[in-house]
Amino acid sequence: MNHKTTPVTRRTLLRGLGATLALPWLEVMGGRTVAAAAGRVDPPRLACFYIPGGINHYDWFPEDTGFDYTLAPSHQPLADHRRNFSVLTNLSHIQGRISGHVHPYNWLTGHNINLNPGVITNTVSMDQVAARHLGPTWLPSMVLSFTDGVGTTTLSRNELGVDIPATGNHRTVFERLFPPADAAQVREAKQRLALDRSVLDTALDGAHGLRRQLGHADRQRLEQYLDAVRDLEKRLTDRDRILDRGRPDFDEESVRLDTGAPNSMAEHIELMTDLIVLAFQTDMTRVVTQSLGGEGGPNYDEYKTWADQTGAPTRGAHDFFHKGTGNRGEDNSDVRVMGLRDRLYCRALARLMDKLQAIEAHDGSLLDHTVLLLGGSQITSHSGRSFPMLLAGGSRLGFKHGQHVKWQHDERSASDLFLTILQQLGCPVESFKESTGPLGELLA
Repeated sequence: MNHKTTPVTRRTLLRGLGATLALPWLEVMGGRTVAAAAGRVDPPRLACFYIPGGINHYDWFPEDTGFDYTLAPSHQPLADHRRNFSVLTNLSHIQGRISGHVHPYNWLTGHNINLNPGVITNTVSMDQVAARHLGPTWLPSMVLSFTDGVGTTTLSRNELGVDIPATGNHRTVFERLFPPADAAQVREAKQRLALDRSVLDTALDGAHGLRRQLGHADRQRLEQYLDAVRDLEKRLTDRDRILDRGRPDFDEESVRLDTGAPNSMAEHIELMTDLIVLAFQTDMTRVVTQSLGGEGGPNYDEYKTWADQTGAPTRGAHDFFHKGTGNRGEDNSDVRVMGLRDRLYCRALARLMDKLQAIEAHDGSLLDHTVLLLGGSQITSHSGRSFPMLLAGGSRLGFKHGQHVKWQHDERSASDLFLTILQQLGCPVESFKESTGPLGELLA
């Protein structure tokens, strides 16, 4: 691409956000990543998308394995990207298996949250391990969902296993994504950072004084806390430097933040993934999680449309998760509704991959430097085994795709996949939760 040609206005270019992938949109910042524009090596990125409530397993799992496998019906929207993604079958949390609608708690942690009856405990999620090492950026990670909240709404847990609140409002996401624009806002932001540092210093002083009074077990817990505080202290320093660097230059008014159909699942996901593309291209963050729906809803308009198409009774999302998953027969109308929903998710992934592939990186495309994980931790709404998993992108990070890999039940855990992803992202980790080693089948 010749970047010395007459540029189109940014207002024209950014109209592609949320609409069609118009080629002019690719000229934002030269149609390149920040790193490519500056002649630097591109950093790795990670985005994880959670499928709620099970799947139509008849249409999800391919019948054969290997590189010449037959594409499954649910994955047909990804046909043009066949060489850029892989289907992974029979990974699960072996020791951390749970049932019910609490799966979002442990999809990315691999932790048995019911280890202590009556008390939900958790550990750090895989994305936050990545966020700790893939910086510095303005936002260490973006935690997105269908609505604001914690619990099963969010996929991300910090180093202490505490929920990181998710954001479901597109405008709020955009406003948090970039440093302030004018000098007065920058001064306010720096003052807040100074105050935050002061609070952390006080916390550290108090913790160091407390350490001498504690027993061994409590000292270990305190060290975990101090590690989290030190990590936050580093992030505050990073944010201060990024404030000095300033806000990326683009036409913000052209970014679409409101849906034409507020209760549309497709529109909500499209607007969020457009913001993800913008965040990755401008390098404001390198790690994203997004829950594509809740275990009990929302009852998006698409469900009624799909019910009309298949002849299924009109139900809420939660009821479709129960009636449309499991061994009910592939011609069951509720099962077919779930298949249509699964295809929507795959169309959204294909659209995201189109956009990432069209953005030039220093070496290859932005897709080549981005690992995408679409999956969940259940086939039916109460079955925590044989997760539906698609792994995409990251060819410049050492992944090879275009295959269906199927392991024996409980042979390898999802933690092995998470370890593999973390190591290929360059994170200095030797294990994750119940991992036994990386999945060599996925590596070039």
